[in-house]
Amino acid sequence: MSKTIQLHCPSTKRTIDNFVISPFQSNDQILQGIRLALQIPHAVLYTVDAKPLKLEALQDDQRILVAAARNERMLPDSPPEFEFYDGQEGDDVDPDLDAYGQTWESLSEREKCDHVMSLNELKPTTRNKLRIARQWEGVADELAEMQEKDIEVGECEGLIEQRWRMTIDHFLPEGMKPAKLKTGGKFWDKKVVAGLAVLSSLTPGQARLAMEFLEEAVQLRVTDGVETDSVIQSVDVVNAVTIIYERAGVIPMKLTKPKSAKAREKERKKALREKTKGSAKGKGKGSPVGEKE
Repeated sequence: MSKTIQLHCPSTKRTIDNFVISPFQSNDQILQGIRLALQIPHAVLYTVDAKPLKLEALQDDQRILVAAARNERMLPDSPPEFEFYDGQEGDDVDPDLDAYGQTWESLSEREKCDHVMSLNELKPTTRNKLRIARQWEGVADELAEMQEKDIEVGECEGLIEQRWRMTIDHFLPEGMKPAKLKTGGKFWDKKVVAGLAVLSSLTPGQARLAMEFLEEAVQLRVTDGVETDSVIQSVDVVNAVTIIYERAGVIPMKLTKPKSAKAREKERKKALREKTKGSAKGKGKGSPVGEKE
């Protein structure tokens, strides 16, 4: 009997729904189909608890984690979540933190960062839960003011370092940086720096998740076809913040719309075709690259 499973590769953030496994396929063919569907060179399967999984143990409707490299360390599954946060998980942070036991409101910017980073370390299944530290109204007002008032770039730079424990230079990937971040001691774009300060204020200790939304915002802009420059712009930061509150259900979805049933079915059929092609190519061949030492 055929089985239908969901594949998720944490390292590439790619998910394949409705991946069908036929009882007539060999293990090599199944693994090759998984690699083709996820577009990865290697595939090792795990349960959502990050325990190694044999193909014989697969269950219908199961969610499977897939490692894309031999040395990849698989962590327990952590589906994306959104939560407005003001310290409600305080009992779960490392008791050795300097501000342990204090109220969220009394914490400094750096202490809030350490608080959330501790939660992600000690509770890895929540590492993809975005703990949003500010309400939309105040953030929206600040983004609007950013376009009009003079910007204290030095103050923004300091706040970003406190809230994310990293500099702007370390935060931005090479493809999103200008040729020079600073010229004569001045940043290339004050509004981008101010926007990042706002973004960091609602995502303390969560630079990785904040970057994912920034990358999505940049991708939205460049795929419009009007421009292809991937260097971050202030509109990208504003859109990243907006996407966060859209996903949290606070404001209507405009930048990102949920996929229709028709679109999901189209993706499922495409994945099935790729799997079938991979199975046909794999007949009569040895083990796929990456599965065996």
